[in-house]
Amino acid sequence: MEIKNEAEYEKFSDRADAIFNAKKGTPEHAELQELLKALRKYEDDFVKMLKDNDAF
Repeated sequence: MEIKNEAEYEKFSDRADAIFNAKKGTPEHAELQELLKALRKYEDDFVKMLKDNDAF
């Protein structure tokens, strides 16, 4: 699962919010874990890009 742009980031974020309280062992919980990993990677990459462009 990879986020390619801001629109996907918003979509993934909304879905993570919708299933945030999913119970362990459910398909929604597994999906949530993957969503959170993808969101974190996108955010980390975005911050790195900003730093590389001296935006900070």
